[in-house]
Amino acid sequence: MDQLTKDDITAAAAAHQELGPHFDGAVAESLVERIGAEIDKRVDARVGDMGGRRSRPARRPPATGSGTQLTWPATVLALGSMGLGIGATAVILNTNGGGGPESGQIFLALVLWIILGAINISHARRR
Repeated sequence: MDQLTKDDITAAAAAHQELGPHFDGAVAESLVERIGAEIDKRVDARVGDMGGRRSRPARRPPATGSGTQLTWPATVLALGSMGLGIGATAVILNTNGGGGPESGQIFLALVLWIILGAINISHARRR
């Protein structure tokens, strides 16, 4: 480990002591990124020594927790679209004024749910 990395880690530990418990997450994340970069550097050096050829070092995505973690926008989109779908389905199926729903109304409700499902799936795959 080079001296600059050691100094960075020492500074992060000192900042943790000075800032107190309110900044634990930020200091820890910064420290993990520095240690991760150092590990990546060492692995790349070892792979290079073994004769492996890499065009560029692999970049890791930022640590955001588990892959199944829901974000607020995704949660709002999912719950909001389900709520709108239920409300729209109720309106579509109850427009006869007491009679049973017609086949066209059922078809329209199914199309609505397919569109909402496609929107939610495309949003989930995009992330």
